Amino acid sequence: MKHLFFILLSLIILGNIFTSCSSDEINSPVLTENEYPRIFGQWPEKKADGSLGEFSTPLDKPLVIKVQYTPSQYCEGIWYIDGVEVHRGIGYTYVPTTEGKFQVKLVVKTPKYETSREAVIHVVEPTS
Repeated sequence: MKHLFFILLSLIILGNIFTSCSSDEINSPVLTENEYPRIFGQWPEKKADGSLGEFSTPLDKPLVIKVQYTPSQYCEGIWYIDGVEVHRGIGYTYVPTTEGKFQVKLVVKTPKYETSREAVIHVVEPTS
């Protein structure tokens, strides 16, 4: 009888532990236009000497850069190649027309703040 009582008491305690751990509430942050914009995704790190990181693509292959912004409903992304605006939106596909190095800059703005990323696109010889 003592063992039966101990088993039942253990089951009740374990049941309470498992039900108290599961919750239907998910603690999600609320992002507003007052948040500083962030850029997530594929972007090369700066080099050890502090110079810009590089994307590399052959002349015969477009370079697809995939990124996301937060807070997404308040952000606008503006893409520049060598200082000239070339695209607005999430992600960018660079279609090379000549070999060389080109500066790419992404500026993400909310109504109050902005942030940016820069890199070099190195276009090399076409693949064989």
